[in-house]
Amino acid sequence: MDLSTKGVTLYAGFLFDVVGEYRDKPAFRELSAMTQQWSEDRPTELAPMSLYNEICDWVEEHLGSASLERAGENIGDRAYAQMRSLGTISESSTPGDILLQLKHAADTMIQDPKKRGWEILKNEPNRARLRRTQTFHCILQEGLLRSLVQRAPVRSVTVSHIRCTRRGDEFCEYEVRWI
Repeated sequence: MDLSTKGVTLYAGFLFDVVGEYRDKPAFRELSAMTQQWSEDRPTELAPMSLYNEICDWVEEHLGSASLERAGENIGDRAYAQMRSLGTISESSTPGDILLQLKHAADTMIQDPKKRGWEILKNEPNRARLRRTQTFHCILQEGLLRSLVQRAPVRSVTVSHIRCTRRGDEFCEYEVRWI
């Protein structure tokens, strides 16, 4: 996977989705200092992907991966709201529809000269398989995917991180299942 972040930007709101998870915790002070150049009042302002990755790495190192998954759920909230505002999904959209729109939402909210983001490898009635081709933090993505699919009219959602760049795979791949 191409790990370069040169020229890659994303909505600053994503920074605050991660940092905001810790608003009432001691870590907030340090995380807030990392985002001082941006304002929560301007969530569509562009911030460097490298800063987003730095914040996610800090959270994982100091607060743990489960905490980062919860931050991913916050990002799922923002992505879902973006999809709804564009009218690309509705409350009755299927999980498959939502995951297809995730790719389009990422293409809108993340500017990458190399057009990396998400690839949908399979989209079946009760499962989908996705590949992450951008440097989004891979653990955070588990929370994002779960959060998005749980908004569909389903009862149970699981996300399996079946391939991972941290284990030597070329890309991270996720299988999302639902009932």
